[in-house]
Amino acid sequence: MNRLWVRLAGAFLLVALMAVGGVALVINRTTDSSFRSYIRQQTTANANTDLIQALEAHYASTGSWAGAQNILANARGGHGSGQGRGGPLFLLAGTDYTVVAATDPQQIDHSLSSTEREQALALMVDGQTVGYLLREGAGAQALDQAQQKFLDDVSDVLLLAAVGAMLLALAMGVALAWLLVRPLHDLRQSAAAITQGHLGTQLPLAGTAEFREVAAAFNRMSSALAESEAVRQRMTSDIAHELRSPVSVIRGQLEAMMDGVFPLNTEQLALVYDQTLHLGRLIEDLRTLTRAESGRLPLEYSALNPGAFVQRVVADFAPLAQEESVDLRTEIDTDLPVIYADADRLRQIFANLLTNALAHTRGSITVKASHTPTGVCFTIADTGPGLTPEQAAHIFERFYRTDDARQRDRGGSGLGLAITQELVRLHGGRIWVESIPGQGSAFCFELPADDA
Repeated sequence: MNRLWVRLAGAFLLVALMAVGGVALVINRTTDSSFRSYIRQQTTANANTDLIQALEAHYASTGSWAGAQNILANARGGHGSGQGRGGPLFLLAGTDYTVVAATDPQQIDHSLSSTEREQALALMVDGQTVGYLLREGAGAQALDQAQQKFLDDVSDVLLLAAVGAMLLALAMGVALAWLLVRPLHDLRQSAAAITQGHLGTQLPLAGTAEFREVAAAFNRMSSALAESEAVRQRMTSDIAHELRSPVSVIRGQLEAMMDGVFPLNTEQLALVYDQTLHLGRLIEDLRTLTRAESGRLPLEYSALNPGAFVQRVVADFAPLAQEESVDLRTEIDTDLPVIYADADRLRQIFANLLTNALAHTRGSITVKASHTPTGVCFTIADTGPGLTPEQAAHIFERFYRTDDARQRDRGGSGLGLAITQELVRLHGGRIWVESIPGQGSAFCFELPADDA
């Protein structure tokens, strides 16, 4: 099966098989070799008890192996013809495994090999090893039935232990693999739920730290998708609502003129024309807002003097303010830092905010430019009716209005403040509103200085 948990379980089993199998093989070989060496040593000890006692007594009395050569020579001769022409060959080595006496004098001063060291019998005096006795030519020691059964029993136990370890490793591998794969299974199900339209589906924050991080990222993505879908649905509903009014007016005017209810003259056509202008502004505002939100609105940055720029904008709006009987004034700090911005888009920001202020104010509007630690803060403060906290929280949302009748009479699209917020964001700034009901509102936005 091409499943991740199967592959993980198989990998755990393979690793366990190699590890347990290798350990069992080494233990079996080591046990067999050590046991056979032990049997050879015991056989040597039992067959040469007199020689061993004589050597140990000699060392105990002299404190060295000087003269041990004679003891070995006598021992070889004493074995008679039953051990061959000259009897068995013995090697006596010191504690450093160097031969100090031998029935074959040519072996003296040679060092015992690793195999010979395993086969040599330790000679003990007062509980301490003083040398080693090796009987050469003993060859492989044949085991009796009981001894061979012991080795067979050890092999069987090792085999059962290895099989048990394999089964345990397989069970643990399957369990661990499932624990690792289960969050992926939950992720797949949640992703499938999102594709079926269940936006906002959340994953439990469980498992390892890595899986919790993935789940948290997935939950944020899912929430963002749900929020985006809600915004899209609201925007679609708002656009349909905004388009319905001018289209209905145009249709009604045209039907009335076609039926002869209204005369086909310049005055009636002007009404239709005004509605088409409103539709054009709405479509253009939507296009601008969409490009700004997606970051595709091009900006042509240049160095601007904030005070001089505010003075020019206010001068452009002075006739309109005078027409509305609104006192338009400025308060500009001296020595303001240079800002880096798109002049046309900055003028659009001021135009949206001033138009909004003029639509709600019959008193005065003050445009301020002041220092901040990182740049310049611009404020458009009016003496209008102000905003409630709930209105202030939604004021920058698209199509949000606090006074539908007044806004529609002035031809607003309901997108000006939303566009303003995105334009400020594109310039690396921030915008907010401060308002007290009955005392007016102050729309503030801050832009970073050129050297900030």
